[in-house]
Amino acid sequence: MSRSDATRMPNGETRRTLTQVADLMKSYSRNTARTAGLAGLILALPLAAAMQGCTDLKETPLSSITPANYYKNEAEVMSGVSSVYAQLRGTVDDYYNVSEISTDEMVVPTRGQDWYDNGQWLDLHRQTWTPNSPATGSLINGAYNTLFTGVARANTVLDALNRVTIADQKKVVAEVRTLRALYYYMLMDLFGGVPIVTDIEVKPRARATRAQVFAFIEKELNESRVDLPASWPADQNGRMTKGAADAILASMYVNAQVFTGTVTASGLQPGQAKWAEAAAAADRILNSGVYSLATNWRSNFAANNASSPENILVIKFLNADDLGLNFPMRVLHYNQFTPSPWNGFAALAETYNAFDAADQRRQIFLIGPQVNLETGQPVTDRAGTPLSFTLTIADVTQAKENEGPRILKWPIDPAHVAQNNGNDYAWFRLAEIMLIKAEALNEQGQAGALAIINQLRARVGAPQYTGTYTQAQMRAMIFNERLLELTAEGKRRQDMIRAGTYTSMFSYKLPAPVPAYKVLMPIPQTQMQTNPLLEQNPGY
Repeated sequence: MSRSDATRMPNGETRRTLTQVADLMKSYSRNTARTAGLAGLILALPLAAAMQGCTDLKETPLSSITPANYYKNEAEVMSGVSSVYAQLRGTVDDYYNVSEISTDEMVVPTRGQDWYDNGQWLDLHRQTWTPNSPATGSLINGAYNTLFTGVARANTVLDALNRVTIADQKKVVAEVRTLRALYYYMLMDLFGGVPIVTDIEVKPRARATRAQVFAFIEKELNESRVDLPASWPADQNGRMTKGAADAILASMYVNAQVFTGTVTASGLQPGQAKWAEAAAAADRILNSGVYSLATNWRSNFAANNASSPENILVIKFLNADDLGLNFPMRVLHYNQFTPSPWNGFAALAETYNAFDAADQRRQIFLIGPQVNLETGQPVTDRAGTPLSFTLTIADVTQAKENEGPRILKWPIDPAHVAQNNGNDYAWFRLAEIMLIKAEALNEQGQAGALAIINQLRARVGAPQYTGTYTQAQMRAMIFNERLLELTAEGKRRQDMIRAGTYTSMFSYKLPAPVPAYKVLMPIPQTQMQTNPLLEQNPGY
């Protein structure tokens, strides 16, 4: 298995799915099996994958299960709900990788025989992708499949809930609709308009416009949040809440000019701004009394971060076989951890240099002489030379083992099982909601943004901003603060597109400008071939 294959198989639920699909599809058609997860032509698999720490359900053996003969009682329905949650683990692979590696935060250089992978990582980082290039065929297509599989699983459970009555029915329906909206939010982010699928019928689907997908998600979240709880008991941590729905809405509204705009071959024509709506959604979270900033910023990412008071929407991981977070494996050198990490992802020097030396958030970077993260003892590279990570990478096509700073934001779980760490991954934290509020205030010409920024900086010992700033200066400060606060949290691509810097960031490195239409990913050619009703994004 290549290094990239390893990052794309984060948990046993995913691996088991690959082997179970064949058996499950005996109950459907061979064509369905071939197109499962593609282009909206999907019938969700009623997988009873356990979502430990979320619904506390166990896996059940599978044979020729179909939606019609399986969902007969509450236990079976809740196992289906668990499978919709389980699919979220896959979003920290291809969707996350596209959101980070295509930006100025990270790069995956080719290191000898490692990490070339048919050129997909450099294709992604250099923004040279096409509908059938290496990055599209693997990473971008993987994101498309992962997200539509989440949609399909949600649709199957919602279909069952039309036929089965369970306790807290309205709450569970709202929970699954919110999950489906989250998958669509990510699809809209990457691909723009996609088929809107709300049933389990397998048939070709035409694309909706990006604005139509935005409106669909907005409606789903506003209707669902009414029936969602403000919080769940501690043993059900990670389930959808009012705060989770509001966080997705706040993010949609702060990006509304992008998400409701029109992309042509010439680039993005912005849509309508929704700054007041972004501020209102943020305020519902800030005023809920449910969340607060963690005193220790680093605790948000530790192995016991499930108890962080600023977690709003998290993906649950466990230090158990095939259920753990593998971020340390992606970044650490082969000799820094047991089992041997993959020595892949690195930060760009520009990102590291953006941090003030006094800022505690800079501690996420590993640079200079290195040690074994478990023993604390100095380590060497594979040639026996003391390992020291450099600030720069001379040539990403033939990088050395030690080149590039590493981002270890989620530290190793002391109780890790092999590569499996129990750190949860937060798609939304309170700090981001505060920054959304700051941005919305500034764009409306209102005061208050500077105080929010300084509150976050005070927590980590970063110097305070003083003085008076123009709206444009404050906009740049908020953009920079998002980089510092949210490094490696899957937000950089969105931020750069919103700021208008995404396709121009590497202009000084590349022989030709990146076309402005690449603010949207291409619909992978395999999806176009599967669904004849799909239309390609402009420019591709």
